[in-house]
Amino acid sequence: MTVVLELKAEVEEALRKKALANGFDIDVYLQRLIERDVERAKTLDEILAPARKSFAESGMTEEELNEIIDRERQAFRDEKNNQRS
Repeated sequence: MTVVLELKAEVEEALRKKALANGFDIDVYLQRLIERDVERAKTLDEILAPARKSFAESGMTEEELNEIIDRERQAFRDEKNNQRS
């Protein structure tokens, strides 16, 4: 894919300097910047979006979810304590 960018002269010069400082020509430097941005780690909101959507569609209340979490947390603690005995 070919992309044409119109940059201010000072931006182009700054990019050229950064590219050279990193051992690349400007085309390779820009390509790496773009790839790094596209491949960046997802944000917590992006990761949680499917779970939030599923929860909203479930019709479950927050109180019901809290009860399940509390019950499972207690079961985990009980199991852990039984393993120590």
